[in-house]
Amino acid sequence: MQSTSFKVKSIEKTNGFLYRIFLTPSIPVSYKAGQYLSVVMGENDKRPFSIANAPFNNTDIELHIGALPENTYAMQVVEKMQLETEIYADIGNGEAFLQEASVRPIIILAGGTGFAYAKSLVEQAITLKLNVPIHLFWGVKSRSYLYFEEEMIQLVAENTNVYFTPVVELPEDNWNGKKGYVHQVILNEFDDLSPFDIYIAGRFEMAKKARDDFIKKNALSDHIFGDAFAFM
Repeated sequence: MQSTSFKVKSIEKTNGFLYRIFLTPSIPVSYKAGQYLSVVMGENDKRPFSIANAPFNNTDIELHIGALPENTYAMQVVEKMQLETEIYADIGNGEAFLQEASVRPIIILAGGTGFAYAKSLVEQAITLKLNVPIHLFWGVKSRSYLYFEEEMIQLVAENTNVYFTPVVELPEDNWNGKKGYVHQVILNEFDDLSPFDIYIAGRFEMAKKARDDFIKKNALSDHIFGDAFAFM
């Protein structure tokens, strides 16, 4: 873990609730795909957010922060970044990073803005030319929350080993994709989960339910990764 200052380079609101933010570190920093950054709000107040880009040669750090006015925990961080040109943060936190030496196929389950975590993993796997199937399942409440759908479709078109399945819990009438709970879609898709490395990012209760149900379908607990599990 490293602690340093970051210049707030840009803040873009991509839909009604999602802020895409780029930070420039004041010194070279290192982290692994799948790790997170903790923004320092006070002496005993550090707020974690997944890093949304793979660790490319000291480039800017990308964050996806879902923040509505009633979600003060996240909204206060966005407001701090909007008001200040520089923030302090710890980077390189978390143990649910990409297992780069593994030759097992990959399943990534992302709920909501957990997509940021998934994006980092997929980018790094592509950069390393990992020759394994990579299945990304992204679950959201409504289609409007799929803020990176078009970019993912393009990424799949460019990489034959990457598969993308968006899942909408409460779909509109014109939605022709997968519906319901994202972890249930994965259970329906695969008869045996024992061959896979599985990465999970999302709400704690979803992560726990998914892990428990995946293990019932032969997933190996040592090959299920998610930072939520450290708090359960």
